[in-house]
This record gives sequence, structure tokens and C-alpha cells, in this order.
Amino acid sequence: MTDLTMDEEEGRSPFKRVTAILCIVGLVFAMVAGGFLALFMGVIASSAGALGSGGSGCVPASSSSSTTSWGEQTSTRPTPPPSSTSSAAAPPASSTNWGSSAAGAASPAAAAPQSVEIANGRGGTITLNEKQVAIATRIITVGRNLGVSDKGLKIALMTALQESVLRMYANSSVPESLSYPHDAVGSDHDSVNPFQQRVSGWGTVAELMDLDYSIKAFFGGPNAPNAGFPRGLLDINGWEAMAPGVAAQTVQVSAYPDAYDKWEPAADHLIATLGEGISGGGCTGTISGEIQLPLHSDYNMTSGYGPRDTGVPGASTWHAAVDLQRWPDPCGDPVYAILPGKVVLSSALWLSIEHPDGYVVSYLHMYKSQHLVDVGDTVEAGQQIGVTGNAPPSSGCHLDLRINVANNTNPQVAQLILSQNDTRLPRPATLPEHQNFVNPEDFFALWGVELCPVGTCK
Repeated sequence: MTDLTMDEEEGRSPFKRVTAILCIVGLVFAMVAGGFLALFMGVIASSAGALGSGGSGCVPASSSSSTTSWGEQTSTRPTPPPSSTSSAAAPPASSTNWGSSAAGAASPAAAAPQSVEIANGRGGTITLNEKQVAIATRIITVGRNLGVSDKGLKIALMTALQESVLRMYANSSVPESLSYPHDAVGSDHDSVNPFQQRVSGWGTVAELMDLDYSIKAFFGGPNAPNAGFPRGLLDINGWEAMAPGVAAQTVQVSAYPDAYDKWEPAADHLIATLGEGISGGGCTGTISGEIQLPLHSDYNMTSGYGPRDTGVPGASTWHAAVDLQRWPDPCGDPVYAILPGKVVLSSALWLSIEHPDGYVVSYLHMYKSQHLVDVGDTVEAGQQIGVTGNAPPSSGCHLDLRINVANNTNPQVAQLILSQNDTRLPRPATLPEHQNFVNPEDFFALWGVELCPVGTCK
């Protein structure tokens, strides 16, 4: 093999030099052109993203720091009779937390603590159970949605602690109250609920045995459900300048005006323990996409959330979902994913999609052969995932929509009332397979969306 020097090789191959120069020029040109093209595509993509996130839906701020951009992608929103009944033999397999793995050490915020120890104002402590914690959490949530300050929340908690130790009271002197869910039975005049509001002044029995009504009535203000009579906290001039116990007494007009003061440390502790992550206004999260309706919007709710008696063999007597149906042709109706996620279960009854924040949205009664996605698939909000079916146990084609938050990491979703703690219902969920679900209507309300408007759906 002959060893050639550089000069000798260049002299013997002038064509190679020209070829090399042309190649270099061509490569530089390609790189410049490619850069302009990438920049152009980036502008287009950015514009599309801005257009896509401009919907009216409001998404709770995600707890995940993952760089996935599902929430920023929106799809065309799906365009709201005989009854149907659904059941679920068993909930889907437990979440794999796939969505939150990129978030580092994102800790689950799935539920309020099952118990909280507080000072009893007499030098000792008491331990609040799960139901009492749920009522305290709801007082904080409703108050912040109304724009009430932490001082106002403290006054409400002090009041409910003194009046009932955060329990939903019925009253033996008000027989009708005994037919509503309750944690204890009292006999003081006609007083009911955690605030011991009297039927003779604050509202009807049905209204006062509704937890949210009782909280809103206590706070009062321009949107009070009882129109400001009796006065709520926000209706009292100068309440902000009052000592918390004095403000509570001004609302309650109790025979024991000094009884509220001892609960101030406990109320402060509950706000610090339960209030983190509860933001005011409900729909206040980072705008990163839209929640979508699961069917075209002219549907009816044929079975609600909570206990029920269906008469359908195999159907659950505690419904951790809502049933939706479009009449008169309920079969084969397109079903859409309400949020982005990853399919974690596809069976003869269930199709379950896990959101990056860990909660699982399930769509039941579609025939498995008509599922358009399968386990492992990534799904976008508004994407069609199947069609309504009549997979048993069921009494007609419909969609069962349910949300399990057992592995949720989103702090706003975590403030929704769990099925086993929902004292607004005639009977909270007691069986494990019905627990750790939330009412889909409450879930949609976090986005400022009515899942089932009164008058068109109910």
C-alpha cells in the first residue's frame, strides 16, 4: 500500500477537493434551512397551544411537575327518558401512580386525615374521627369558596366545635330530621346540624340537614341561602374587629356566650392541618386545558350518586357514580374521555383512565369489543374512547361515570368529600369497594362546569 502525503493526494485528486467543498456548502445550507423550519414549526405549535388552552374550563393546579403537556391540549368539546341502572362488580386495580412518577417525591393528597387530635379547651385533648374531619374540611372549603378570611373560618369552626363537636345532629323533637343522615341525636328545642340552627328560624328541616346549606347560612352575606335572616357572620357590621368568641356569640345568640373561646386553639390547628391546598373560588387552578363532557350534552342523569334501590339483580345498592343516557337512542352513543390520562384497565365492564395526578376516571357498561383504546394507551381530553353499551349488570344502554381518588395527589381534588364521609347523603359508603370515590358533579364543579344542569339533565 503506497503512503501518500497530503500535497501529493491533493494534486492527484482535484475533483475530490471540489466535491468536499460542495458537500460542506450543502450541509451548511441544510442546517440553516432546518433551523428556520424548526423555528417556524415552533411558532405554529405555540400558537396552536395558545388557542387550545383558551377554553372556559378551569383546571385545578396539577401537583405533578412532569413536563407532559396533556393538560395543554384540548380537543373539540362534545356537544346536555327511561331509566337505566348500573353496577360495578369491583373497582379497578389500584393505581400504579404512573402519572406522578415524574414529579419526584409528590406525596398523595388523596384525603383529609382519618383522625385529628385537638385541644378540648379544658387542658386535655379529643380525637376527631373521619366524619368530624370531613365536616371541618367542608367548612373550610365552603368558606374559602365564599371568600371568607381565615378569621371567619376560625369563628365557624369554633362555633361548630362548641355546638356539636363537628357532628351532624338530628333532633328527637323534630322527627323529620331523623330521616336524614346524622351522626347524633339531640333534643335542644328544634336545633339541628353542626351549628345547631333552629328549624323555626334558619330554614326547613331538609335545608338545615344539608351540610353545605348550614355552612352557607352560618356565613351569611349577600348570597346566603336564607336571605340573611337570621344574620350570618358576614352580615354583622364590624365582625372582623371582634374577638372570635364574641363574633360567634353574635351569630348564635347562645345562653352560654363565653363557651366558644376555649375552642380557638383547636380551630387554628384544624385550619393549619386541613386548610393547606384549599383555595377560594373553587375553580382557581392553573389554566392548562378543559374538562370535557363524557357524552354529547343533551343527556339525562338516570341514576345519581349514593345509596339506591334498583331492583336489578347484581346492581350495587350504593352507587359510587352517576348514570348518563341520551334518549331515545341510548345505545352506541360516542363516549369521550373527560380528561387526559393513561388507560390502566380495560375489561368486560370497566374502562379506567388514570390522570397524571393519580385519580382514576372509570367509564362502565361499554362492551369491551367496542373500546377504542386499550391498557397502556395515552388518551387526550375529548378523545372518543368507545360507545355506550349494556354490559351487565344493567337495565339499558347508558354510561356509568365514576372517579376514584385513592391515589390522588392534587390538593384541590383532595378537598372533595369521600364517599365514606359524605354525610350529605342518606347513608355514606360502608363497603370498601364503594369507598374513596367522589361525586362526579362535585368533581366537575372544580372546573366551573355543571355535569348535569337542573332542568335539562335532571
